[in-house]
Amino acid sequence: MSYLPSPPAFHSDHDGVTVHQLFLCAQDAPSALDAVRQSLADSGAELCNLSLKPVGQLVEASLRVRHLGDQAARLLARDLAAWPGVNSASVEHQWVRP
Repeated sequence: MSYLPSPPAFHSDHDGVTVHQLFLCAQDAPSALDAVRQSLADSGAELCNLSLKPVGQLVEASLRVRHLGDQAARLLARDLAAWPGVNSASVEHQWVRP
């Protein structure tokens, strides 16, 4: 269920120096984890960090990924948001390591 182009056509960060932070909100932890697992597999991104926290009846996930360019990170957020049980997803931050 991916909307991402096939790797590595959209990868502009082969060295992994750019780290993007994405947030998503899901109905439950299994939905969030399924979306993250499959979307990362489809994108070819490397997961640097993942945290989940309950917020009322929802779950918020924060993930940091690398080996994606800016456009690919935005497409990854769109892909995450399209998964069943996921309410929203967005790219929040970007870091470039020296």
